[in-house]
Amino acid sequence: MVPSYITTQRVSLWSMTSFFAVVLFLVPPAFAVAQDYDAVIKRLKQAVDAKEISPEQAKRMLATLKISSGKQARTPKLLVKRPTYIPKKGVNGTDYKINSLEEQKRLQKILPLTSTGDDNEGPVACGFFGWAADATHRFMDNSHKGEAREIHGLSFRLDYRDHNTIGRTWDNITVKIAHGNWSSIKYNASRDFELLDEQTAVFSKEWTFPTLRGYPALKPTEWGGPQNCLNFQFDKPFMYNGKDAIYIEFTFSGGKTEDGRKWEGDLPYGFEYFLDSMQQIGGWRMAEEPKGLYLPPRVEAVVSYTAGGQSVWTSSAKGMPYLHWDFRKSK
Repeated sequence: MVPSYITTQRVSLWSMTSFFAVVLFLVPPAFAVAQDYDAVIKRLKQAVDAKEISPEQAKRMLATLKISSGKQARTPKLLVKRPTYIPKKGVNGTDYKINSLEEQKRLQKILPLTSTGDDNEGPVACGFFGWAADATHRFMDNSHKGEAREIHGLSFRLDYRDHNTIGRTWDNITVKIAHGNWSSIKYNASRDFELLDEQTAVFSKEWTFPTLRGYPALKPTEWGGPQNCLNFQFDKPFMYNGKDAIYIEFTFSGGKTEDGRKWEGDLPYGFEYFLDSMQQIGGWRMAEEPKGLYLPPRVEAVVSYTAGGQSVWTSSAKGMPYLHWDFRKSK
């Protein structure tokens, strides 16, 4: 028996209705909202052309689909995509070392005799100071012995270069100072040291290093750095006896980046705040006496810092910038 046209039309209409029921109740709402309905419109057009449904029925089905999907689905949140940060691939060795022996000998004649740089730009840069979210930097400086005087602060200066460094803020930077026993240090062999008196806390504040972009205005740059962020003025002066080494300790804690990117660990590459420095070989204390390629020690100043654990005392330019002490005569 050949089915009548009316029977075929009813079956087709039932099939189309079932199809849209499945779409309305089984398709995930988020999926339905995300679609542009092109596929649905195409199927409805085919049904209308085949006279399976009328144009009015097709319009009602499409309207029902849109309304139902709109009620079920939540308004999707707009996602703001941050620019992807790609850290540097390690450190550049040329920032920290002078490899030519001839250049070392030339610099030996013109570099300052103390830990404080003069009016000439240093030949290399320090990259560890202020590099980590949580770290400690310890300096021992035996190059300023003389008369007793007060120390009112300590400052650094930026290296003259094309800077591209993200800004950061620490919950706290604490600075402590004391007299140290210079002979207690085993250079490049031990973390141990001896203090001759109790440490005095002279600075403890929330602190910010601003974002750096481009070259500084001056060469060498001014002591204290941009926005005076590299100038640590003490809350109370420290009376230096002029006889022993100066021990000073910086403790950085709770560091956060300006743009909220992750900043974890002791050695996060790409966060170098490059400071002006004397080169290691032939500059800072390198040996007790001349030996091989090592020239006589020029400046008695060393550093120990946290980098995967407290380091041994060294004069590596990576962590040993020029130190500009604010000395003043005692009243």
